[in-house]
Amino acid sequence: MNPILAGVGLVVVAAAVVAVSARDARIAVLAVALVLILSPMVADPFPQPVGLAARLVGGILATYLLWMAVRDRASAGSIAGRPLAPTGGSRIGWPAELLVAAAAGLVGIASHGLGAPTGGPALASAAGFAVAALAVTPMLTGGDVLRVGIGLFLLIDAALLVRVGLDGTPLPLEHLVASGVIVVLGGALAALAAAARSDGAGGMDLVPDPEPRRRREPDAHPMDPLSSGPD
Repeated sequence: MNPILAGVGLVVVAAAVVAVSARDARIAVLAVALVLILSPMVADPFPQPVGLAARLVGGILATYLLWMAVRDRASAGSIAGRPLAPTGGSRIGWPAELLVAAAAGLVGIASHGLGAPTGGPALASAAGFAVAALAVTPMLTGGDVLRVGIGLFLLIDAALLVRVGLDGTPLPLEHLVASGVIVVLGGALAALAAAARSDGAGGMDLVPDPEPRRRREPDAHPMDPLSSGPD
């Protein structure tokens, strides 16, 4: 086992855990950027410089677009005790998310290739399975644009990692196509986040919270017991 490759894979999974667990959107975006930048390096042999550069530029540009949306959200001010740019975060906490990633990584190693010859390292499959498991919850239960977008980013990255584990290091053209998909997704999510902020609620929720309804007093009032008897 290549220790450098294992270290990069562990950092990718740890960054994915932070991305799905953080409630501050800025931290989540930075964690996604780390995942997208380091994932192409989980390959043996190492990617060609042209393909690696394409993935790096694509990951940085996509997350920069999201960062602009988060930065605009943060500039509106903060509420005491809450992050400047809040997002849903994890409902089960980062320790549970870490356990989910570890279990999925073991499944990825155990099922590497399913008995068929493979062209890539088992560590890539393990990292891909772990990131895919972390992507499920934000995609299915996310209540804001950024959290669902984080799930989509992680799912695409997981698919690319599993592909590396099964068929080896991609060619530069494949890296270029993957980079284009990532940039398009980042631009779309940034536009959706801006549209969500402009709905008047100021947040990135998919569905704005309805205005609280006024409580209507009952039409019949209780009778005064002192006046209930005969005159």
